Amino acid sequence: MSESRPNVRPLQNIMITSRDFAEYLTMFALDENRIRRDRVLDCAAGASDFAAHARTLGATVVSADPLYDQEPDRLRARVLLELQQGEQRAQEAAELYDFGWTGGLAGYLARRRTAATTFLEDYAQAWRTPGGRDRYVPASLPRLPFEDRAFALGLVPNLLFTYANLFDRDWHRASLRELTRVCHEVRVHPLNDTAGRLYPELDQLTAELGEEGITCELVPVDYQLRREPSQTMICRRAAATAR
Repeated sequence: MSESRPNVRPLQNIMITSRDFAEYLTMFALDENRIRRDRVLDCAAGASDFAAHARTLGATVVSADPLYDQEPDRLRARVLLELQQGEQRAQEAAELYDFGWTGGLAGYLARRRTAATTFLEDYAQAWRTPGGRDRYVPASLPRLPFEDRAFALGLVPNLLFTYANLFDRDWHRASLRELTRVCHEVRVHPLNDTAGRLYPELDQLTAELGEEGITCELVPVDYQLRREPSQTMICRRAAATAR
């Protein structure tokens, strides 16, 4: 289990993140064929370009986030502001990160900016297109506006355990219960908070979910944004308990 760094505090607010398609594949241990084949929910998607890129491959992806009730110009201003704040965080808490896979901090920040730009362009287009807003649904856990088993795969980047200091175990359990209601399979990454600490109630949480017929498996992944070992959690609800 990794320890939080004494001079790095967990964030007190949820930040909008701008991860790119390649990062999603690596951190969730996926390939393009799986993305093309399955109907995918990205929750909470933030300002990532995953959905925009996946659709160019013919995939069906719905992004969910409470941010998506905002018109494009207003959301653009917020995303760009938080992109600057994220860059400052990356510089100030550099000891948490391993930027080797991006060629250093400059490469990492460039990827964030590119992903944000792609997202904002796609979001604005969806906002103007009839039916396009179905791509970006304003919604927040632990209640989602989707039918049971609406998606084959659910991806949860940088929310659940990332902000363990802001949400209690009951919220995490309710969120994973809801995600496994609407998705056949759910993948969550990372399992560490914004100070680098592994979610301390993970064993208890997975035991409680197991009692409800939801299995949770931890798998190592190659994604190495942080210095600690990287894992993704895969959750599935037993067919007999699906609602």
